[in-house]
Amino acid sequence: MPKIGMLYLCTGKYTVFWPEFYASFEKNFLPGCEKEYFVFTDAETIPGQDCPRVHRIAQEAYDWPYSTLRRFSIFLTQEKALAGCDFLFFFNANLVCEKTVTAEEFLPRPEKGENLLLVQQPGFWNKKPIFYSYDRNPKSTAYIPYNCGRDYVSGGLNGGTAAAFLALCHELERRTEDDLARGVIALWHDESQLNRYAAERSDYRLLTPAYWYPEGWDLPFEAKIVVRDKARYFDVAAVKHKDARPQSWLARKWGAFRENWLPYLWYARDALLHKTLQGGDAQ
Repeated sequence: MPKIGMLYLCTGKYTVFWPEFYASFEKNFLPGCEKEYFVFTDAETIPGQDCPRVHRIAQEAYDWPYSTLRRFSIFLTQEKALAGCDFLFFFNANLVCEKTVTAEEFLPRPEKGENLLLVQQPGFWNKKPIFYSYDRNPKSTAYIPYNCGRDYVSGGLNGGTAAAFLALCHELERRTEDDLARGVIALWHDESQLNRYAAERSDYRLLTPAYWYPEGWDLPFEAKIVVRDKARYFDVAAVKHKDARPQSWLARKWGAFRENWLPYLWYARDALLHKTLQGGDAQ
């Protein structure tokens, strides 16, 4: 029976999600496996903490975006304990496991060359790489040219064998700190770093958005792990210090043009300037 390390980060307002997460994953996720919960939180108490498999780890609440950008460093504070697991998986706070998820359908299969587990981001599962929301800034260590890449994966659910995932954490911590030292922040923070890492590799099992299914969406997959809409629980814009005012008509039109047409121009440019990343395919 494999030992599964469940990595969960909930500070500030995000602590509201833990009770439902814990109850649903205990009931439906990897039945028959031993699950150890590593809960990084600033809450003084959490439901289930009396269970010997639930480890409440004191973690200060970082301001946005460092709460997500530095999660690899946060996990590595418990590296010794995490290394004792067979598999490690990180889950965003607002996930709920609504259907049974078995080891056979979820765990990476080292015998097939799979050491990591990644999930397609539902906004891009049916798009071509040229339209992915990769970090296109050459100054960022998460940079991916328009003519490179293969999959776009979610930053909110990923993992792998303990050795492979801890190696990922070390490398992405290094890249993130290198960026910060030069005044650079990856476009989508940890997700951008994860996608660059995936573009360099082929040793991962890729799951469909059935395992990262946004609440209220209509996708051609059976929703197994659902992403709760954070806006139903708190003011997301306030937490992220974003302006919630609607965009002007001109701004919306420019955004649509930039998203749907400019990538063709950038693709042609990058095809001339860059070689395809290892593990990715030129499109």
